[in-house]
Amino acid sequence: MEIVECNENDLPELSILWEMMVKEIFPDASPKIDWWIDYTKSFMLHGDYKCFKAVINNIIIGFIDGMLIKDPSLGKIVAAGMSYFVIKKYRGMVGARLYLKLVKEGKKRGAEMVQLICYQNNISQWQTHNMHPHSITMAREI
Repeated sequence: MEIVECNENDLPELSILWEMMVKEIFPDASPKIDWWIDYTKSFMLHGDYKCFKAVINNIIIGFIDGMLIKDPSLGKIVAAGMSYFVIKKYRGMVGARLYLKLVKEGKKRGAEMVQLICYQNNISQWQTHNMHPHSITMAREI
């Protein structure tokens, strides 16, 4: 298994994993793959964005992406994780390696903190990585 940086050509295959991630978290959701591809392409134009994929035998089994953000309220450069998913049968060390790759890349580029979106059922998992709840996003239909 290797972890390599993603490029625009990976987006169709990554979008399948992204859709699996969304449906695992929100089973009733209707994810828009074309929107995600366009959204991700726009991030790829910025040097502050990175995406890494885990690959076995030329098959993408997981990915993580994120970007550096200069957070004025914290006064810090933050490596902000966006999407993170590993196919179930490969979970374990693959996920940890993807996460550490994003953190190391962020540190190399000046990040002083890492933040990521974490759903309630995964809080204890992330606490084992010395993460703690920092802010909470609230949502409702309008």
